[in-house]
Amino acid sequence: MNFADWLKWCVMLALCAVLLSCENPFATRTPESPQGAGSRYIPPFSAEIVLDNLRNAINDRNVENYLRCFADSSRTGERFRFEPDAATANQHPGTFNQWGLTQERDYFSQLRAALPTDSLRSLRLDSLQTITFNDSAQFARAYELNVRHKQQSAGVPGQVRGELRFWLRKDQFGEWSIYRWADFATGQSQTWSALKAAFVR
Repeated sequence: MNFADWLKWCVMLALCAVLLSCENPFATRTPESPQGAGSRYIPPFSAEIVLDNLRNAINDRNVENYLRCFADSSRTGERFRFEPDAATANQHPGTFNQWGLTQERDYFSQLRAALPTDSLRSLRLDSLQTITFNDSAQFARAYELNVRHKQQSAGVPGQVRGELRFWLRKDQFGEWSIYRWADFATGQSQTWSALKAAFVR
């Protein structure tokens, strides 16, 4: 074997070694889960599960799972609506007049964008009253919502308290959702309505 053949042989061996040491460029990789978009959604075959899903969606900052807690009129025949506490409604005239799923999405998306990934997020619901029928339910709950966001320095509350009332309906698939939400102030604390007004466009 002359020097030229030997050199070709060495180059070919070196190329083979390089190719074998590389990862397959066509191999599929393990997908990364989107930051802050964890999912702990449970099919809501009982009304109480809706509250669990709501808590989890807030803690996970998951917009889609948050919206799935509310009624889809094509499935329940009920159009979702939100009724703010009286003081917030007076401070923000017109903001809540046509509040529906679009506004809920807008509010929660804006809030999510203002939440650092390591921020405190928690919702406490204390039972005041539960009325359940075959295909509908009414819940009254005292709430405390903590969301440490970037707008607190501008005076937007990071903690809100009050009392809420949820009206829920079971659809033809046996899944429950909230079709009406009323918010009430119970003291000097700002309410969930104030948080919604601050983050809706």
